[in-house]
Amino acid sequence: MSKALYPDRRVLWMPFGDWQPPSTSAVHCCAAMVKALEFDCDQHIDPFECADSLIVYNEAMDEYGLIIHDGSASYLLIDHCPWCGTRLPESARDRWFDEVDALNLADDVEPPAKYFSGEWRRS
Repeated sequence: MSKALYPDRRVLWMPFGDWQPPSTSAVHCCAAMVKALEFDCDQHIDPFECADSLIVYNEAMDEYGLIIHDGSASYLLIDHCPWCGTRLPESARDRWFDEVDALNLADDVEPPAKYFSGEWRRS
């Protein structure tokens, strides 16, 4: 199902339409990471559009990445915090696709809303 639903973004796909900042339930490793993720630009809502935005947290996949400013929503996964060196959580991307595929949804049906946030991992 997921290959048909998102054929061109399976590797670096972020499961939401418009970018949303992490929820208040997201916990990060250090104050510097929080500050970087809270970066607020007067000219850009989406961090992928702002050259001054460095890092992104994909809450649904529980992964962190360095933004690749190439005009798309691409990022390079990172394993450790660039500021404090803490080991970051292992990406839940494979588990996400496994769970969504197990739902056996039709190709034109989106996954339930909980899969577009970190809720699916917590339930």
